[in-house]
Amino acid sequence: MVGGILQGRSRGIVELMHKCGTIRWSDEPFILKSGRESHIYFSGREDFSDNPELLYFIGLEMATILWQSTNKYNKKQPCLIGIPTAGTQLAIAASLASYQSYLTRNGIPICCRIMKEMKKDHGAHFTWVNGDPEPNKHEYWLIDNVATSGGTFIEAAEKLKESGYPSIKETSCLVLLDRQEGGVKKMQEMGFKQVVAVYRFIDIVSTFGELELWPKDRVSAVVEGIESQQI
Repeated sequence: MVGGILQGRSRGIVELMHKCGTIRWSDEPFILKSGRESHIYFSGREDFSDNPELLYFIGLEMATILWQSTNKYNKKQPCLIGIPTAGTQLAIAASLASYQSYLTRNGIPICCRIMKEMKKDHGAHFTWVNGDPEPNKHEYWLIDNVATSGGTFIEAAEKLKESGYPSIKETSCLVLLDRQEGGVKKMQEMGFKQVVAVYRFIDIVSTFGELELWPKDRVSAVVEGIESQQI
């Protein structure tokens, strides 16, 4: 597997990611949700919320990819449900960016809803998601910053089902980064309607090398590691 060098807006976003510390290298490995160790950590949290320019362009990129992945004859409004906590700000950013773009192009502005980290026993909403499901009006998409093993999306889909939302087969997934560790494939095998990744890990790392943001030996080692996991 050969990494592609990102161009255009995507290339600029990757440069901003590096500047804002979205992708960090550590000699001491991080423990991922899957339990695996990795020397590279993909954040997409305070590095986005602290940098409105990066968050806006990420939102615009995700909105554009979602529009491209939606049947143009489908009149339902895309509704993003961010997986807490990183996915929440991505859902809001994509929704706001889509509205600005909607003013100058034909399309449907993307709306979003909030999924809670835990259910409340007070207030007006006692389910995982604020707002009742409206499947005749909305096309639901789960959204998060990264897919590693796919477990986070599968857990979120169960919470949607518990809250009366459509099943996995009627729910799509939008992920900012596919770490290429089998998560996207697992989600597809679980039967999600669509699983769409904005970026592949290998392409971002290869672009870092092209832009001389990372040393060549590090890029080569990471690319080789990704390739070995695909065999």
